[in-house]
Amino acid sequence: MNMKNFLLSIFLISFCFQSKAQNDKEIKEKKNAFAISIGSPGLGLEYARKLSPKLNAKLVWHSFKLEDFEQEDLEIKDDKVDLLANVEISIIDMGIEYLPFKNSAFKLTAGFGILSKLNTNAVITYTEDVSVGNVIISKADVGEIDANISWSGVAPYLGLGFGRAIPKRRLGFGLEIGTYFASSPTVDLTASKLLAPTATQEDNLQESLESFKFIPRIQFRLAYKF
Repeated sequence: MNMKNFLLSIFLISFCFQSKAQNDKEIKEKKNAFAISIGSPGLGLEYARKLSPKLNAKLVWHSFKLEDFEQEDLEIKDDKVDLLANVEISIIDMGIEYLPFKNSAFKLTAGFGILSKLNTNAVITYTEDVSVGNVIISKADVGEIDANISWSGVAPYLGLGFGRAIPKRRLGFGLEIGTYFASSPTVDLTASKLLAPTATQEDNLQESLESFKFIPRIQFRLAYKF
């Protein structure tokens, strides 16, 4: 074998080893992560995929349910009432995470949330009999007010935080703060017995909630890379 062929063989062998090492590195790089989160949308389950060194894609499901939460003896003007509340949340987020600085966990997030359920219900009843002049009306005859407030549709969101969706190590912590930009909520107001005329205030309540288009989004995350 002459020197030219020998050098060519060495070059080809070196190239093959380098290519194999590069392929092994790419195969071993972990680009996926599962995470659990807790925050204002409730409990979250997340899957993330690394798209580039600075960009990650995320799919998150948030869920929260509060049933029959009671608050007694609330004072409204001179009257005392009981409040019975129910809250149900189910949101699916699809978005991206951008890491502008190479050696920092600071990130910007953007995407949209599908508000499949975001409902709040409150039932208000009097705790005591009501006096009107010399007439005493029992609390059972006064009736109750039932208010339902719900958001729906698709809501874009923006946020920032710390902690990569695909952590550098096997486990990583994160914090995200942002907001959904939703449409105004829908209001359904009903009332019974002597409080029945209160239902005519539904339009006024709807108007007063027109500005409630920003839904806070605060999450603490624990991610596992695989």
